[in-house]
Amino acid sequence: MKVFFLVCAFIAGIPFYAQTDTKQGQVSDAEWDTLDATFVAFIQTLQKEDKAGFKKISLPQVECIDCVGKPEFNGEGYFVPADIFFLNVAKNFTKSPVYKALAKRGYTFSIAEIKNFKPKFFPKNYPNNLFIYEVWVPTYLKNELSQGHPGASHAFQFVKINGEFRFYGLMSIP
Repeated sequence: MKVFFLVCAFIAGIPFYAQTDTKQGQVSDAEWDTLDATFVAFIQTLQKEDKAGFKKISLPQVECIDCVGKPEFNGEGYFVPADIFFLNVAKNFTKSPVYKALAKRGYTFSIAEIKNFKPKFFPKNYPNNLFIYEVWVPTYLKNELSQGHPGASHAFQFVKINGEFRFYGLMSIP
């Protein structure tokens, strides 16, 4: 029952907490709205441990330096099969610090462009510059985890392929 309450509270609070970074003028409001809907659907796949739904939103390989297993580092990043990511993250996602912070603090959006970069498994028609749409969660605030801790954030990263947002990876920063 407790998990059900958290899921309901999280879903109900999403529109209230979601924010966009207004400095990202090159992205339309409609595009941010589509990313928001994709992110909510993505989080729901993790909450429900819905592997089939997760695979529909995710790329076949995702970047995850913190995943258990053998990530392939090939100069493009640390990629693991989407199945490995799902096994690492979905099992106890609703008990994780990331989920708890997401439900409590919400999230913000940003976009990053990496010029002249395209992972080798991307479609041939994908542009040469990689655009990563990030959904940032302030996992720990400064001094929240312990005195002197700088705080930490996680970013769920998405890319747009053939007009649809697909999960690209997860990163964290102190």
